[in-house]
Amino acid sequence: MSNFVPLYRQVSQRIFRKIEQGVYKFGDRIPSEKELADHYGVNRLTVRRAIGLLAERGVLKSRQGKGVFVTNTFYEARLGSGSALFDEAFFQDPRLSQRSLFTTRTQAGRALGDLFQLPPNAELWLAGRQWVAEDMAVALEYSYFPLEWIPDFSAGLQKIPWETLFRQRRLLPERLEETIRGVRLWGEEARLLQMRDGSAAFAVHQLVWMRDRRLLRFTKLLAEPQKITHYLKEPVLR
Repeated sequence: MSNFVPLYRQVSQRIFRKIEQGVYKFGDRIPSEKELADHYGVNRLTVRRAIGLLAERGVLKSRQGKGVFVTNTFYEARLGSGSALFDEAFFQDPRLSQRSLFTTRTQAGRALGDLFQLPPNAELWLAGRQWVAEDMAVALEYSYFPLEWIPDFSAGLQKIPWETLFRQRRLLPERLEETIRGVRLWGEEARLLQMRDGSAAFAVHQLVWMRDRRLLRFTKLLAEPQKITHYLKEPVLR
């Protein structure tokens, strides 16, 4: 863990990241203080302070004699291809521009490894970008896909729409699924979306499947509900 951020804040960030990734879902009881202390290699007091910080922010809630539960997700909905909020057409809207945040290689880990049917140590590309419309931050996007799909992926290729890029490599997307959760944003992600800490936001998990039922791409999108609702009410006539 980093030496520049207090340990309890690092632990709180890691717990929060698991909530964002859906490892701990709304209503779930998170592991005990002892289990978390063993997992992160810290003492129980550090874990207690991390949980306390997330409780102050409304992310976790302690229930006497029962444990600590996730409370930051206030709704969840599943959408199929025909009703997806962020479909291919949305990102090709001429009013939108993108800013690349990063392009990096990362290990799949257990959760993404299971999704992509890959071992935890398999390498994935992770691309992050910010979507802007008329100087208004509309959405943040974090997209994962296996390194083997596009070994030469770069920031330049990131400018090509995903489905166009995959089709060029003969990787044919067939089905899109989205899960939308209500969450609250803090820190850098809130800043990038021009929001205050603790503001309500959409967290959209997007799965794009190929014809052989393999997962082509997993994307997490973050957006402020009011901004995106207003934006979607003004479609471009093509």
